[in-house]
Amino acid sequence: MPLKKKYSNLTPKQEEVLKYLAQGFQNKEIAFQMNLSVSTVKLHVSGLMLRLNVRTRTAAVIEAQRLNLI
Repeated sequence: MPLKKKYSNLTPKQEEVLKYLAQGFQNKEIAFQMNLSVSTVKLHVSGLMLRLNVRTRTAAVIEAQRLNLI
């Protein structure tokens, strides 16, 4: 199974949050850009970290780059 296919179950919002994470945005900045609450952004970050099986935001970005998701 191709790697991208395995992780294609990220939601569109999680994918968008991931792109902002890769640019170094903080949750507050992501919330402003996406017109969401900070709490909602935190939920998206937590969800994508679970799906990527990582513990930190930095690790999520590194894993996403390794998998060619971003």
